[in-house]
Amino acid sequence: MSQVWTFKCPACGNSLEYVPGTKSMQCPFCGRTSTEEEMTQGYASDTAPEQAGLREYHCQNCGAQIVTDETTAATRCYFCHSPVVLMDRLSDAFRPDGVVPFELDKEHALSAFKQFLSKKRFLDRQFLSDDQLEMLSGVYYPYWLGQFEGDAAFEGEGTKVKTMIRGNYNITRTRYYHVSRKGHLRFKNLQRKALHEVDRKLSDGIHPFDMRNMKPFSMSYLSGFFAEKRDIEEQEAGADMEQEVRKYVPGLMEKSGEYSSLTGKTDFSVTCQRMRYVLLPAWVLTYQGRTKDKPYYFMMNGQTGTVCGRLPLDRKKLLLTSLLLGAVILGILCLGGALIW
Repeated sequence: MSQVWTFKCPACGNSLEYVPGTKSMQCPFCGRTSTEEEMTQGYASDTAPEQAGLREYHCQNCGAQIVTDETTAATRCYFCHSPVVLMDRLSDAFRPDGVVPFELDKEHALSAFKQFLSKKRFLDRQFLSDDQLEMLSGVYYPYWLGQFEGDAAFEGEGTKVKTMIRGNYNITRTRYYHVSRKGHLRFKNLQRKALHEVDRKLSDGIHPFDMRNMKPFSMSYLSGFFAEKRDIEEQEAGADMEQEVRKYVPGLMEKSGEYSSLTGKTDFSVTCQRMRYVLLPAWVLTYQGRTKDKPYYFMMNGQTGTVCGRLPLDRKKLLLTSLLLGAVILGILCLGGALIW
């Protein structure tokens, strides 16, 4: 049977949740606080291999069945709402190297999201309802972080052009130079999503994260949140990052600088590539909308509060406002015309 990991409160036996911005876990029932080190002692990792498709787990708190897809790594029991971490989903090759913990709890995330929405005048009122906004969920998403080093070499021709006036003549003097440049370049913290189902524009829109707050991975950070495991392999993400790096290199090596013009060719060879698999925090909200067409997705950086997403507009309100505004402008123009004539 697949294993579910819940953190129990030493005082009352209920499930503990990780508290954003701290290194501790707290019981929502009795209020007792326990450190990460205290709670992770005695929990052994499970090395069972992951199977494709849906998996069935059993909640240790109430015994209910929990059915998840193949990329879910942390969730809640649908019956007793206890936070659970699916240990075998993050074992061995799927165990992250690091995690950026949540800094914003749900209360602060909701406050920041409402402040963001308060400046939008034509939103769908149903989207602004308390029931809808309460669906905001904290999710750890998988990412690949890459560091690339390499040797770059440029060979080309540079020109220096100087114009002088001598009497009635404009004299242009052009000097030609052979230019040779070499350098060792390093690119740090390149990022790629590690989950196919995540919209890259949406996930990139909440960056950057402060990687200085990266912590060694611990299961305790996931308790009380949802989490996904990667389904994009290191080779795929690394190849994409290398293409990005190769686009940057010519711009760094071919700056004209002291030359009026510079032409030539740049070569770059990667000498070192380091990849890290990490989890980054996001508050996520999904809204189906009145038309039941394509849903609206929103993401908020769980560390900084940056929001990205497409907002649902109240088209009737927008149309009515446009008509009223047009009528007012037309009335002013008619009144002005009558006064003139």
